[in-house]
Amino acid sequence: MLISLHHLLFVLLPVALTVRLYVKPRPATTDVANGIARFCLGIGKWVLLVDPLWHLATISFRGGPESLGTSVAWMGFLGLLLSLHFFFTATGDVIAGLGGMLGFKVAEPVQEVLTLRRFTRGNWLRLIVLLLAITVIGALVQTASFGDTWLHLKALFAPPTRTIPTLIQQARVRTDFHVLTIFAGLVCLIGLPHSRDFLREPAPWKATICLLIFTFAVAMLWTHAAPMS
Repeated sequence: MLISLHHLLFVLLPVALTVRLYVKPRPATTDVANGIARFCLGIGKWVLLVDPLWHLATISFRGGPESLGTSVAWMGFLGLLLSLHFFFTATGDVIAGLGGMLGFKVAEPVQEVLTLRRFTRGNWLRLIVLLLAITVIGALVQTASFGDTWLHLKALFAPPTRTIPTLIQQARVRTDFHVLTIFAGLVCLIGLPHSRDFLREPAPWKATICLLIFTFAVAMLWTHAAPMS
């Protein structure tokens, strides 16, 4: 993923912007600015949330069900669920951001946004069920075994026998730097607005936040720091 993101940031993006300026020499400033901000948020999510959470799920699920504790099972499950959730939202932000930079309108009409916000309890329940189903599929991909996936899911509610391998695996996961990313992911999922809602009303401080997130994410990519290990 490191190579593809570097190509996206340093090769494909300048080419895309060059083509955009050639096709439309006079861009709509607000749309381009919103597109850049949303692109920055998308890259930030991908580097700071998606990859670290996937890494945490990997070391949790691939440790084997014989060395799995309840806390490790929940960390792996939440890491995988949040990673997949932000994978889709970050991809949407990157695509919408590129669209804004290329001249397409990023922000939705206010009436449409209000309609999207009026989710019924049934709609939310279906979204949660869909996300849980995708997470189970992701667990199957991680373990490459129906039996191991079932044991991992069972460990969420039925603690296995405590053994030396279990204690070692728990210590390994709990001391991993990416455990902190679970809390950041939950905060972003529960407490922060969607990117399109955050950027609907342009403001300099919002642009500053987007650029700071993007700068930090690129620094993590450039230095091969912990979230990309």
